[in-house]
Amino acid sequence: MKYTGIINRDISAMVARTGHFDRIVISDAGFPIPPGVPCIDLSMGPNLPKVIDVLRLLNLELPVEQFWFASEIKPSPEARASELLEIFPKAESIPLPHAEFKKLAYGAVGVIRTGDYHPYGNVMVASGVAY
Repeated sequence: MKYTGIINRDISAMVARTGHFDRIVISDAGFPIPPGVPCIDLSMGPNLPKVIDVLRLLNLELPVEQFWFASEIKPSPEARASELLEIFPKAESIPLPHAEFKKLAYGAVGVIRTGDYHPYGNVMVASGVAY
């Protein structure tokens, strides 16, 4: 058993398998998981946990080089980028239409599904390198 960081064994293993520029989707409760992409379902109830909670923990163990999110997010894409750059200050922020986000998810190494009910709340991260 781990003392710190992500104690979920499946997420910990996914992070350990992730190479440079591999992508992981942290999804809201309603995101359509692409066929063939492994999914770790953390949803416990409405808004439990939230995407932002998972991202904060993921940041402890995964260097993130870029992240994508839906440009349709409310209140604005600028507000979402600001919120995410607080977690990943060195990463490149890339808003894109939700339809494009869903296409990009087909190449992800995995999806971590949350119980988040925030429309268009999904975030995809690309692994950086530790050096």
